[in-house]
Amino acid sequence: MSAMTYTLAKPTSDLQYLAPLFKQAVDQALAECNDAPNNLNAIVYESFRSNALQEVYFARGRTVKPPSSPVTNARSSLFSWHGYGLAVDVIHREQGWEAGNAWFQKVADIFKKHGCKWGGDWTSPDRPHFQWGRCKPSPSPIARQLITSTGVESVWRAVGASGDI
Repeated sequence: MSAMTYTLAKPTSDLQYLAPLFKQAVDQALAECNDAPNNLNAIVYESFRSNALQEVYFARGRTVKPPSSPVTNARSSLFSWHGYGLAVDVIHREQGWEAGNAWFQKVADIFKKHGCKWGGDWTSPDRPHFQWGRCKPSPSPIARQLITSTGVESVWRAVGASGDI
């Protein structure tokens, strides 16, 4: 099923909406995070994000208070790799977003080994965010045109995440 045909009003951690090779990388990174000796207790909090949910997130810190500052710069799912099945947010199973910098760095080191980029490396860090390594920080106009004209799978092919030969 195409990620763009699925509408969610709340976060989902379901990995079935991810691009095949990105899903494989996430599965492998999570397994390494949670196996001994790491035992990091990492989970995917959010995978695919619908446009409706992206708009809710965009309003937070702008027209909806709290928080006092914006939580995302992506005004629609066309501007976030979550809307393409090419990003996930990873948190600690029990401590959530409060796991600390050292924990996020350990998780990031593992995800990077599996071909992912980390939002914690950005100028405005987003520590839970991981995305397919061949993606630019945000979807380009070409990616937005592809998804609207030919579907999400065409974007997956363009960034080498489809698994097609």
